[in-house]
Amino acid sequence: MKSIIYYSFLFTSLISIAVANEQAHVHHEASIMDLKYPFINFVIMLAVLSKVIKPLREKFNKQSDDVKSLMESAAKNDKDAHNRLNTFQAKIKNLDSEIVKITTDYQSEVTQFAKNQKEETQTTITRMKRDLENKLDGETKELIDILNHDLLTKVVSSTETTIKNSKDLQSKATQKIVSELR
Repeated sequence: MKSIIYYSFLFTSLISIAVANEQAHVHHEASIMDLKYPFINFVIMLAVLSKVIKPLREKFNKQSDDVKSLMESAAKNDKDAHNRLNTFQAKIKNLDSEIVKITTDYQSEVTQFAKNQKEETQTTITRMKRDLENKLDGETKELIDILNHDLLTKVVSSTETTIKNSKDLQSKATQKIVSELR
């Protein structure tokens, strides 16, 4: 496109020089024919411009559309920014009440947690105490059973030894067993 413009200006310049030279040599009265070279120049210039104007018009229209879309986008971003600003300003205005609310919620949660923890600890202590008492009772009964068994074993063993060592006791024991069998 630049080369077309360059050559058209070069061509028009040459024609203008030729016309100027022709007019310089001839001294005559002005006529309508004197306008033929400027007319040819004008037609050439219109032809060149018709080739150049369409792409330039398209380029300018495209740039115009781009500028419009950028302006619309900027307006939308500006509106969004104002909305965010208003939201943040409202939050800042309510910041003190939010801090009080958060502090109150935190304190109530801490109190509730401490209460729940205390109840859970008491429940655990009660359960552990009950389990320990049950375990102690079971172990006590087991130990008593073991002691009774050991005592009985020693008494029987002592009685056997005593009966084996005494003939009189052996005969009494035999009579007693026989009398109970009858």
